[in-house]
Amino acid sequence: MNTRTTRRGFALALVAGLTASATAGGPVSGDIVLMEGDALEGSTVSIINAPFTNGLGQIGMVVGLDDGRRAIWYDGAAIFTSDLALPDALTGGEGTMGIGNSGEFIYSPSFNGDDSVWGQGGLIAVENTQAPDYTAGFNTTFHSRPQMTDDGTAYWISGINDGAGGTSSLERILYRRDSGGVITGLYRAGDVIDGATIATGSGIDFDYAFSGNNANSMVLFNDAAQATTADGRVAVNNVIIAGEGLATGQGDNWDNFDNMAVNNAGNHVFSGDTDAATTSDEFIAYNGSIALREGDAINPGNLSGSVDALSLNNNNEAVFIWDVDSVETLLYASDAADMAGSTIALLAVGDLFDADGDNVADWIIDDFNASSAIGPGLDLAEDGFVHVEVDLESLDGSLNLEAIISLRVPAPSGAALLAMTALLASRRRR
Repeated sequence: MNTRTTRRGFALALVAGLTASATAGGPVSGDIVLMEGDALEGSTVSIINAPFTNGLGQIGMVVGLDDGRRAIWYDGAAIFTSDLALPDALTGGEGTMGIGNSGEFIYSPSFNGDDSVWGQGGLIAVENTQAPDYTAGFNTTFHSRPQMTDDGTAYWISGINDGAGGTSSLERILYRRDSGGVITGLYRAGDVIDGATIATGSGIDFDYAFSGNNANSMVLFNDAAQATTADGRVAVNNVIIAGEGLATGQGDNWDNFDNMAVNNAGNHVFSGDTDAATTSDEFIAYNGSIALREGDAINPGNLSGSVDALSLNNNNEAVFIWDVDSVETLLYASDAADMAGSTIALLAVGDLFDADGDNVADWIIDDFNASSAIGPGLDLAEDGFVHVEVDLESLDGSLNLEAIISLRVPAPSGAALLAMTALLASRRRR
């Protein structure tokens, strides 16, 4: 168990109104969940990856240890280490993973040297073997970007070839493995979505999302009938809502897409670029319409650069990382349907950070490490906390360590307050 975590004391401080905003000049109060150098499973933490949450707000992540092992960290402890697979060898592991409400997990290590996905029950799938839900002779070539929903349903992207061997992929497929262990191909080359045929090659993108109740989906794919400069399509529940070269409704055209999320109610967000000027092309869209774009004024400045991460929860709250006046900033929208009117800054690079709730600075925020290039960088649950991967610098500048920190969002819903109360009660009983 990570004994440093002080969320109970931190949450009490927040209830008492002791935290400062990212613009107030004082330190921003939060909690260090896990940090480089922490003791874990007889070793020390050397690699921190992005945190992911389940429907209960519990945190999971893939952690690297000094002795070369990987660990699955879940709700304060390691629930799996890669050496448990012996005599088989599990090595490495993508930062993207997923956890369920009962401690189920999926991540993507190498299994005896081959790319795989692995879960709480062991090996799920491995490259250079028969591709699930394909006729005999088709093999998988990789397994990547795994995610998981609340009931333990897992999703991931795989490459497919015709059995010729090697790592060359003819096409991609988005797989689902239900809580009973049945693997089904959801989207693959040749499938038709809203009149558009998914292309071969990299026709299925690594950006996709499913709601926690599995009722709603978002996929990004290439339309085989379009030129490569205009083939990207975003589909929600199998209806195309945006596409490269198509009008945004704000006088420009969609150009590319990346971060996306969808909640249990079917509300959804995605980010990307339009073909507008480079000072106004980056955007976040809510339910298919641009809600914020580069150059817009929010509290405390003007949006600039690119959206690095984006998440939407079932309370319709959103968090995202975007530059404000060229400073990388963690932003929170209490109402995703009104991002322009409800977005505030929670934390920015250069802010002082109070890690123990005494309103005295302990660290400086040196960088945010979320990256849409390797999978979802933010995953906002409904318990009133946002967890983010950062670099922390000591006040004297002598030490720089990667960590997962937690922050309380300033305007929790009634459900979040109830969840926090239950969390505090459970921590007191420990």
